[in-house]
Amino acid sequence: TAIAQERPDLEGWQVTVGAGSLYAPTYEGDDDYALSVLPNIQVRYADTFSASVQNGLRYNVVNTDQLTIGPLARVQFAREEDGDQPFAISGNETNDLVGIGDVDTTFELGGYLSYRTGPLELGIEARQGVNGHEGLVADLRASVRGRSFAFGPPIIWSAGPRLRLVDDSYNSAYFGVTQEQSIASRLDQYNADGGIYSFGLGATAIIPFDRSGKWSVVAIAGYDQLTGDTADAPLVVDRGSEDQFTLGVFLSRAF
Repeated sequence: TAIAQERPDLEGWQVTVGAGSLYAPTYEGDDDYALSVLPNIQVRYADTFSASVQNGLRYNVVNTDQLTIGPLARVQFAREEDGDQPFAISGNETNDLVGIGDVDTTFELGGYLSYRTGPLELGIEARQGVNGHEGLVADLRASVRGRSFAFGPPIIWSAGPRLRLVDDSYNSAYFGVTQEQSIASRLDQYNADGGIYSFGLGATAIIPFDRSGKWSVVAIAGYDQLTGDTADAPLVVDRGSEDQFTLGVFLSRAF
């Protein structure tokens, strides 16, 4: 889950360190949820380069008030069939994945484009897995952004719809069931093709503690509905849900 941030207006390097909690499905497509404590570490240089666990490495090749374009690299962490979740502090380890194998940690390479006009921002991000799921993922989003001064320091917020597209390799890795996996997992054999993976809504609020903006809270909320071959997969139909909710709160300090 990416943590959206305000477009920076910085000079030189800035490091942000923090942590927070995330309430989300135990795996994509599950109907059980877990509460996890996660680090939130970000490094930025001016408004050109950024790096974080959630958003990956990004470099703005084109960077104007309206248009941002650049390459990116991200890590998609492994999905273990034993249900192990190293950061979870509540919620049971799931047995749903036993028999269908692991999906290894994946390094994804791609690019992004965002266009801003007034309070509206449109964005697309495409990533190709070079190992692990070896699939193509494209995220499209539209959001309205604004500021509220009702409580003193400005609360920066954004909200809007989003859509995810995936190819056959991605859906097959996470939701396909081979004959051998069907025997081991007791799920029906299934060939998961690509297409529209999910659609939903996301919202973010950045709440500074003072006007310096050094300390801040980031709150995120989202709802996504799985669709197409993803929603029809036996893992989702028999053991999970097409409705996916996410809530998170992160505290951070900028240096």
